[in-house]
Amino acid sequence: MLRILFLVLFIVFDIPHNNGSESELALLAERPTRIVGGEDAEQGRHPWQVSLHWLNKKRGIQPRHVCGGTLLTAGWVLTAGHCKTLSPKRPGGQYLIYAGKHELGITEDTEQSRLVQETFVYPDYKGSVGPYDIALMKLEEPFELNDYISTASLPYPEEMHSGSAVLTGWGSVSRTRRPESPEVLQAATLPILDYEECREALSDRLKKEGRNPLHPTNICTGPLDGSQSACKRKFEMLIPRFPLRFHIMKFNVVLQGDSGGPLVVTNSFDMVEVIGVVSWGLFPCGGRNAPSVYTRVSAFVTWIHRIMLNH
Repeated sequence: MLRILFLVLFIVFDIPHNNGSESELALLAERPTRIVGGEDAEQGRHPWQVSLHWLNKKRGIQPRHVCGGTLLTAGWVLTAGHCKTLSPKRPGGQYLIYAGKHELGITEDTEQSRLVQETFVYPDYKGSVGPYDIALMKLEEPFELNDYISTASLPYPEEMHSGSAVLTGWGSVSRTRRPESPEVLQAATLPILDYEECREALSDRLKKEGRNPLHPTNICTGPLDGSQSACKRKFEMLIPRFPLRFHIMKFNVVLQGDSGGPLVVTNSFDMVEVIGVVSWGLFPCGGRNAPSVYTRVSAFVTWIHRIMLNH
Protein backbone atom coordinates (compact mmCIF):
# COMPACT_ATOMS: atom_id res chain seq x y z
CA MET A 1 0.00 0.00 0.00
CA LEU A 2 1.45 3.32 -1.01
CA ARG A 3 2.50 5.47 1.94
CA ILE A 4 3.11 8.74 0.13
CA LEU A 5 0.26 11.18 0.46
CA PHE A 6 -0.79 14.63 -0.61
CA LEU A 7 -1.36 17.26 2.03
CA VAL A 8 -4.30 18.31 -0.06
CA LEU A 9 -6.60 16.37 -2.37
CA PHE A 10 -10.06 17.26 -3.54
CA ILE A 11 -13.02 14.97 -3.03
CA VAL A 12 -15.17 13.95 -5.97
CA PHE A 13 -18.85 13.90 -5.14
CA ASP A 14 -22.22 14.79 -6.56
CA ILE A 15 -23.81 18.16 -5.84
CA PRO A 16 -27.47 18.27 -6.88
CA HIS A 17 -28.76 21.32 -8.70
CA ASN A 18 -31.74 23.15 -7.30
CA ASN A 19 -33.43 22.98 -10.71
CA GLY A 20 -33.34 19.18 -10.68
CA SER A 21 -30.92 18.89 -13.57
CA GLU A 22 -28.28 16.18 -13.65
CA SER A 23 -25.75 16.31 -10.81
CA GLU A 24 -22.25 17.48 -11.64
CA LEU A 25 -18.98 16.14 -10.36
CA ALA A 26 -17.54 18.82 -8.13
CA LEU A 27 -14.14 18.80 -6.50
CA LEU A 28 -14.04 20.35 -3.07
CA ALA A 29 -11.86 19.95 -0.02
CA GLU A 30 -12.68 18.94 3.52
CA ARG A 31 -10.82 20.33 6.51
CA PRO A 32 -9.49 17.48 8.66
CA THR A 33 -5.93 18.77 8.89
CA ARG A 34 -4.11 17.67 12.01
CA ILE A 35 -1.39 19.79 13.50
CA VAL A 36 -0.60 17.11 16.05
CA GLY A 37 0.84 18.61 19.20
CA GLY A 38 -0.28 22.12 18.25
CA GLU A 39 -2.54 24.52 20.10
CA ASP A 40 -4.99 27.33 19.44
CA ALA A 41 -3.16 30.33 18.06
CA GLU A 42 -3.51 33.72 19.68
CA GLN A 43 -5.69 35.96 17.52
CA GLY A 44 -3.57 38.32 15.44
CA ARG A 45 -0.33 36.46 16.23
CA HIS A 46 0.07 35.10 12.67
CA PRO A 47 -1.29 37.87 10.43
CA TRP A 48 0.50 36.58 7.29
CA GLN A 49 -1.62 33.39 7.31
CA VAL A 50 -4.42 33.40 4.75
CA SER A 51 -7.20 30.98 3.86
CA LEU A 52 -7.81 29.98 0.24
CA HIS A 53 -11.48 29.39 -0.49
CA TRP A 54 -12.85 27.95 -3.70
CA LEU A 55 -16.32 28.79 -5.04
CA ASN A 56 -18.41 28.54 -8.19
CA LYS A 57 -21.35 30.93 -8.26
CA LYS A 58 -22.60 29.59 -11.58
CA ARG A 59 -23.01 26.12 -10.11
CA GLY A 60 -24.20 27.19 -6.69
CA ILE A 61 -21.05 26.16 -4.85
CA GLN A 62 -20.41 28.42 -1.87
CA PRO A 63 -16.90 29.45 -0.79
CA ARG A 64 -15.08 26.69 1.05
CA HIS A 65 -11.65 26.57 2.65
CA VAL A 66 -9.33 24.35 0.61
CA CYS A 67 -5.74 25.50 1.25
CA GLY A 68 -3.58 27.77 3.34
CA GLY A 69 -1.23 30.46 2.09
CA THR A 70 1.16 33.25 3.04
CA LEU A 71 0.67 36.94 2.31
CA LEU A 72 3.92 38.20 0.74
CA THR A 73 2.68 41.67 -0.22
CA ALA A 74 -0.73 43.30 0.00
CA GLY A 75 -1.51 41.89 -3.45
CA TRP A 76 0.34 38.55 -3.64
CA VAL A 77 -0.14 35.18 -1.90
CA LEU A 78 2.31 32.26 -1.77
CA THR A 79 0.85 28.74 -1.73
CA ALA A 80 1.44 25.20 -3.02
CA GLY A 81 1.35 24.38 -6.70
CA HIS A 82 -1.08 21.52 -6.19
CA CYS A 83 -3.59 23.90 -4.62
CA LYS A 84 -4.03 25.12 -8.19
CA THR A 85 -3.36 22.01 -10.29
CA LEU A 86 -5.79 19.84 -8.30
CA SER A 87 -8.53 22.47 -8.23
CA PRO A 88 -11.79 21.94 -10.13
CA LYS A 89 -11.60 22.70 -13.84
CA ARG A 90 -15.29 23.51 -14.33
CA PRO A 91 -16.05 26.95 -15.85
CA GLY A 92 -16.92 29.63 -13.32
CA GLY A 93 -14.70 28.42 -10.48
CA GLN A 94 -12.82 31.08 -8.51
CA TYR A 95 -10.43 31.42 -5.61
CA LEU A 96 -11.31 33.81 -2.82
CA ILE A 97 -8.57 34.68 -0.33
CA TYR A 98 -9.44 35.53 3.28
CA ALA A 99 -6.93 37.41 5.42
CA GLY A 100 -7.30 38.40 9.06
CA LYS A 101 -9.06 35.12 9.84
CA HIS A 102 -8.77 33.39 13.19
CA GLU A 103 -11.89 31.24 13.32
CA LEU A 104 -13.41 29.72 10.21
CA GLY A 105 -17.15 29.42 9.80
CA ILE A 106 -17.98 32.84 11.24
CA THR A 107 -17.67 36.42 10.05
CA GLU A 108 -15.01 38.30 11.98
CA ASP A 109 -14.45 42.04 12.29
CA THR A 110 -10.79 41.54 11.40
CA GLU A 111 -11.29 39.68 8.12
CA GLN A 112 -10.99 40.90 4.54
CA SER A 113 -11.48 38.93 1.32
CA ARG A 114 -10.14 39.33 -2.22
CA LEU A 115 -10.65 37.37 -5.44
CA VAL A 116 -7.64 35.89 -7.23
CA GLN A 117 -6.92 37.47 -10.59
CA GLU A 118 -4.22 35.08 -11.80
CA THR A 119 -2.24 32.09 -10.52
CA PHE A 120 1.37 31.25 -11.43
CA VAL A 121 2.52 27.67 -10.79
CA TYR A 122 6.25 27.01 -10.94
CA PRO A 123 6.76 25.71 -14.50
CA ASP A 124 8.73 22.58 -13.51
CA TYR A 125 6.04 21.34 -11.13
CA LYS A 126 4.56 18.14 -12.60
CA GLY A 127 1.65 17.82 -10.19
CA SER A 128 1.07 15.39 -7.35
CA VAL A 129 3.81 14.44 -4.87
CA GLY A 130 7.13 15.83 -6.01
CA PRO A 131 9.45 18.84 -6.11
CA TYR A 132 8.73 22.42 -7.22
CA ASP A 133 5.31 22.40 -5.49
CA ILE A 134 4.91 26.17 -5.24
CA ALA A 135 2.64 28.85 -6.71
CA LEU A 136 1.87 32.56 -6.53
CA MET A 137 -1.60 34.11 -6.61
CA LYS A 138 -2.10 37.69 -7.74
CA LEU A 139 -5.15 39.35 -6.18
CA GLU A 140 -7.66 41.51 -8.02
CA GLU A 141 -7.22 44.18 -5.34
CA PRO A 142 -4.65 44.45 -2.55
CA PHE A 143 -5.55 43.92 1.07
CA GLU A 144 -5.55 46.82 3.48
CA LEU A 145 -2.72 45.97 5.86
CA ASN A 146 -3.17 46.38 9.63
CA ASP A 147 -2.39 44.60 12.90
CA TYR A 148 -4.38 41.53 11.82
CA ILE A 149 -3.32 41.44 8.16
CA SER A 150 0.36 41.79 7.35
CA THR A 151 3.08 40.19 5.28
CA ALA A 152 5.90 37.72 5.79
CA SER A 153 9.36 38.33 4.38
CA LEU A 154 11.24 36.10 1.97
CA PRO A 155 14.55 34.46 2.91
CA TYR A 156 17.79 35.10 1.06
CA PRO A 157 18.15 32.98 -2.09
CA GLU A 158 19.32 29.45 -1.26
CA GLU A 159 19.50 30.25 2.46
CA MET A 160 19.43 27.10 4.60
CA HIS A 161 17.72 27.11 7.99
CA SER A 162 18.13 25.13 11.19
CA GLY A 163 16.68 25.20 14.68
CA SER A 164 12.91 25.41 14.98
CA ALA A 165 10.06 26.91 12.96
CA VAL A 166 6.38 27.64 13.45
CA LEU A 167 3.67 25.89 11.42
CA THR A 168 0.12 27.28 11.33
CA GLY A 169 -3.15 26.11 9.82
CA TRP A 170 -6.75 25.22 10.52
CA GLY A 171 -7.73 21.69 11.42
CA SER A 172 -7.95 18.73 13.72
CA VAL A 173 -5.87 18.44 16.86
CA SER A 174 -6.60 14.70 17.11
CA ARG A 175 -3.87 12.10 17.41
CA THR A 176 -6.20 9.39 16.08
CA ARG A 177 -7.95 8.69 12.78
CA ARG A 178 -11.08 10.33 14.14
CA PRO A 179 -10.71 14.06 13.43
CA GLU A 180 -11.42 16.71 16.03
CA SER A 181 -11.71 19.76 13.82
CA PRO A 182 -11.78 23.06 15.67
CA GLU A 183 -12.37 26.12 13.55
CA VAL A 184 -9.66 28.11 15.32
CA LEU A 185 -6.23 28.57 13.75
CA GLN A 186 -3.71 26.08 15.13
CA ALA A 187 0.03 26.61 15.66
CA ALA A 188 2.96 24.33 16.50
CA THR A 189 6.69 24.88 16.94
CA LEU A 190 8.59 22.14 15.11
CA PRO A 191 12.29 21.23 14.76
CA ILE A 192 13.81 21.70 11.30
CA LEU A 193 15.50 18.49 10.16
CA ASP A 194 18.81 18.22 8.41
CA TYR A 195 18.15 17.28 4.78
CA GLU A 196 20.15 14.04 4.94
CA GLU A 197 18.40 13.02 8.16
CA CYS A 198 15.04 13.62 6.48
CA ARG A 199 16.08 11.75 3.32
CA GLU A 200 17.28 8.74 5.30
CA ALA A 201 14.10 8.61 7.40
CA LEU A 202 11.89 8.75 4.30
CA SER A 203 14.01 6.26 2.34
CA ASP A 204 13.70 3.78 5.20
CA ARG A 205 9.91 4.19 5.29
CA LEU A 206 9.57 4.05 1.49
CA LYS A 207 11.71 0.99 0.76
CA LYS A 208 8.74 -0.94 -0.63
CA GLU A 209 7.84 1.88 -2.98
CA GLY A 210 11.29 1.94 -4.53
CA ARG A 211 11.38 5.70 -4.79
CA ASN A 212 11.83 8.65 -2.46
CA PRO A 213 10.36 11.86 -3.94
CA LEU A 214 12.29 14.13 -1.55
CA HIS A 215 14.29 16.75 -3.46
CA PRO A 216 16.99 19.25 -2.47
CA THR A 217 14.40 22.01 -2.95
CA ASN A 218 12.43 20.56 -0.01
CA ILE A 219 12.76 21.27 3.70
CA CYS A 220 11.52 18.94 6.45
CA THR A 221 10.33 19.18 10.03
CA GLY A 222 10.14 16.61 12.78
CA PRO A 223 10.17 15.54 15.45
CA LEU A 224 10.76 11.98 14.32
CA ASP A 225 9.30 10.54 17.53
CA GLY A 226 5.77 11.29 16.25
CA SER A 227 4.84 13.71 19.03
CA GLN A 228 4.09 16.57 16.60
CA SER A 229 3.18 16.64 12.94
CA ALA A 230 1.32 18.33 10.12
CA CYS A 231 -0.97 15.44 9.37
CA LYS A 232 -4.21 14.38 7.70
CA ARG A 233 -6.78 11.63 7.88
CA LYS A 234 -7.06 8.77 5.46
CA PHE A 235 -9.43 8.62 2.50
CA GLU A 236 -9.40 5.82 -0.04
CA MET A 237 -10.44 6.35 -3.63
CA LEU A 238 -9.75 5.02 -7.11
CA ILE A 239 -7.39 7.04 -9.26
CA PRO A 240 -5.63 6.22 -12.56
CA ARG A 241 -1.88 5.75 -12.63
CA PHE A 242 -0.19 7.87 -10.03
CA PRO A 243 1.95 10.62 -11.61
CA LEU A 244 5.06 9.36 -9.81
CA ARG A 245 4.50 6.08 -11.70
CA PHE A 246 3.99 3.88 -8.72
CA HIS A 247 2.10 1.19 -10.60
CA ILE A 248 -0.91 0.77 -8.34
CA MET A 249 -4.49 1.84 -8.70
CA LYS A 250 -5.68 2.19 -5.12
CA PHE A 251 -3.85 4.01 -2.37
CA ASN A 252 -4.13 6.16 0.71
CA VAL A 253 -4.58 9.86 0.07
CA VAL A 254 -5.62 12.71 2.29
CA LEU A 255 -8.34 15.28 2.53
CA GLN A 256 -7.35 18.54 4.06
CA GLY A 257 -7.48 22.28 3.89
CA ASP A 258 -4.03 23.58 4.70
CA SER A 259 -1.57 22.50 2.07
CA GLY A 260 0.21 25.60 0.87
CA GLY A 261 0.33 27.03 4.38
CA PRO A 262 3.37 28.72 5.95
CA LEU A 263 6.32 27.40 7.88
CA VAL A 264 8.03 30.49 9.34
CA VAL A 265 10.99 31.62 11.43
CA THR A 266 12.00 34.94 12.95
CA ASN A 267 15.19 36.17 11.29
CA SER A 268 18.09 38.18 12.71
CA PHE A 269 16.25 41.44 11.94
CA ASP A 270 13.32 40.28 14.10
CA MET A 271 11.17 39.87 10.97
CA VAL A 272 8.97 36.87 10.24
CA GLU A 273 10.32 34.94 7.27
CA VAL A 274 8.46 32.20 5.37
CA ILE A 275 10.85 29.32 4.76
CA GLY A 276 8.47 26.50 3.78
CA VAL A 277 5.20 25.80 1.99
CA VAL A 278 3.29 22.71 3.21
CA SER A 279 3.59 20.06 0.48
CA TRP A 280 3.42 16.37 1.48
CA GLY A 281 4.07 13.74 4.14
CA LEU A 282 3.53 10.08 5.08
CA PHE A 283 0.61 7.99 6.24
CA PRO A 284 0.00 6.87 8.97
CA CYS A 285 0.58 10.35 10.23
CA GLY A 286 2.18 11.34 13.48
CA GLY A 287 4.28 8.15 13.44
CA ARG A 288 7.92 7.66 14.18
CA ASN A 289 10.37 8.57 11.41
CA ALA A 290 7.61 10.29 9.43
CA PRO A 291 8.78 13.86 8.73
CA SER A 292 6.56 16.53 7.21
CA VAL A 293 7.82 17.85 3.87
CA TYR A 294 7.61 21.43 2.61
CA THR A 295 8.74 23.28 -0.49
CA ARG A 296 11.87 25.23 0.52
CA VAL A 297 11.09 28.86 -0.28
CA SER A 298 14.72 29.98 -0.50
CA ALA A 299 15.13 27.82 -3.62
CA PHE A 300 12.51 29.92 -5.44
CA VAL A 301 13.18 33.50 -4.32
CA THR A 302 14.46 34.62 -7.72
CA TRP A 303 11.42 33.15 -9.48
CA ILE A 304 9.07 34.75 -6.93
CA HIS A 305 10.59 38.19 -7.43
CA ARG A 306 10.52 37.81 -11.22
CA ILE A 307 6.83 36.88 -11.30
CA MET A 308 5.80 39.71 -8.98
CA LEU A 309 7.87 42.29 -10.86
CA ASN A 310 6.64 41.27 -14.31
CA HIS A 311 2.97 40.90 -13.45
